[in-house]
Amino acid sequence: MANAAPRTATADFKPHVFGKFFLLQRLAVGGMAEIYRAKVSGAGGFEKELVVKRILPARSQDQGFIGMLVNEAKLTVQLTHNNIAQIYECGAIDGQYFIAMELVTGVTLKDMMSTFGRAEVNISPEQAIFIVLQLLQGLDYAHKKTDAQGNPLRIVHCDVSPDNALISYQGEVKLLDFGIARAATGLSNYKEGMLMGKLGYVAPEQASLEKAWDHRVDIFAAGIILYELITRQKPFPKATDVESLVQSRKAKVLPPTAVDERLPRDIDAIVARAMAYDPEKRYADARAFADALVDVLFPTPHSAVQDLLGQQMHQVYADRIAKQRAARAHDALVMKVLSHVADQQQAQYERFTDTRPAATPAPFPRTEDLSFSDSGRVTAVRTRTRTVRVGISPWRALLLGLLAAALATGGLYAGEIYLRKGVIVVSSSPPGAEVLLDGKRAAPATPAVLDDVNVSLPHVVVIQAPGRRPVSVEVAPKIGQLVRRVHGDLASVVGSVTVESDPPGADVRLDGRPVGSTPMTLNGVRMDERHRIDLTLPGHEFDQFVVLPEKDGVRFVRKLAVLGSARPRAGGRRE
Repeated sequence: MANAAPRTATADFKPHVFGKFFLLQRLAVGGMAEIYRAKVSGAGGFEKELVVKRILPARSQDQGFIGMLVNEAKLTVQLTHNNIAQIYECGAIDGQYFIAMELVTGVTLKDMMSTFGRAEVNISPEQAIFIVLQLLQGLDYAHKKTDAQGNPLRIVHCDVSPDNALISYQGEVKLLDFGIARAATGLSNYKEGMLMGKLGYVAPEQASLEKAWDHRVDIFAAGIILYELITRQKPFPKATDVESLVQSRKAKVLPPTAVDERLPRDIDAIVARAMAYDPEKRYADARAFADALVDVLFPTPHSAVQDLLGQQMHQVYADRIAKQRAARAHDALVMKVLSHVADQQQAQYERFTDTRPAATPAPFPRTEDLSFSDSGRVTAVRTRTRTVRVGISPWRALLLGLLAAALATGGLYAGEIYLRKGVIVVSSSPPGAEVLLDGKRAAPATPAVLDDVNVSLPHVVVIQAPGRRPVSVEVAPKIGQLVRRVHGDLASVVGSVTVESDPPGADVRLDGRPVGSTPMTLNGVRMDERHRIDLTLPGHEFDQFVVLPEKDGVRFVRKLAVLGSARPRAGGRRE
């Protein structure tokens, strides 16, 4: 989901670091994920503003939902079109999966329609046609998208609605949220046999759950959007279940010109065909629907120009296209091989930069220590204690010398990496905690970036906040890794304690302060500290006890002895 107007007020949000992302603003919170406006930074003050969609912590262990998120990202990242919100990245940071995507500064089409209505600003027929035309262009691209080998992906959005169309403040139109899209690959998230999508925009064959259906369900939904934009009313009766939805689609739709006689006459037939009950009577594809709208806007359609250019490109570059497809045929296998090579290179690098003490290398032999044969071959090397006979040519000796120099240079490079300073990025949940580095105050509040730290040495980071249990994290040395991340979940040490008495109505004092009468719950009590509780009830003996809630429990029931009677067993009941 790309950026839309904030739907949820989040006064408790504080900007923080999430991996390489700087989360600057929480735009919305749903039942599954949070949407943030974020930035990434680079060299020379470079910054890129984008949107981060992050799974809620409660959903981070839901493998089914994670799979849907990953499928959505894998499918949408293949769709590069001006009218589709772009996906940049999908990954996981500290166990939380996310999608990074294009930022569109604007609102959903649903928001625009309602806000324009409240402001009594009309959307002209030309503007309505333009908006739907842009959506159709994005849909046509998605419907006809192929893989690297030219095989059709058969993508169907399945949820085309005003909620999933973004209108930027510059008038751009973007289709988004392929979360329940249907595809011919394993990336499909649509659950067959279930009705998915918004009831107001579902085609009859999709709702019947018995008939086969295809991309024309998206055309049907686009037709409803066009009708709503130009008439400002719904074309079909409201449906509450599958049966009523199928019946509502059989209702006779009032032609748009009957609602507004100022509309072009051609629009009636266009809308009727787009929303035909029988998919065979609809437009064959989104391009045909778009062409019909272009004919209303412009006297001469121009889509044939692009079609002709595309045909010519495929004719002229047929061989090159075939070679490019053949080159991609084994991409998956090649990527596996390269990944294995990269892993081996990383392992070799780590062994090479190992900081354990190494044996002192033997000095490279001087020329006067070498013995040569008549043919110029090295026959012996003299050391302090003995002469070693060898069989090596001067050229091999030269190569060995160069190798020794290269190893020496590598040692200097490894030493330079060892001494290089880095940064420690510290975050906490909740944010705003104080940070100590090796016992010294390093930052007043999280998220924090501790720079100029020698990360090749061990450090201890302590994250602490009032009313929270501090977290201490040991940062072990990792040579060559200059950015280290530390996160602390600060558990609350403040809780509630319930005090009851038999009989009830006793006055309660907590650490000498009157707080009420039994039964009662004391809030804001430090659970890691001892507290004295006094109970006073007329006609009964005074009762006093000391508790440590985190060990003794949080519910205390005390039996109060009547004055002059035998005292009950000390302590009463604790839970």
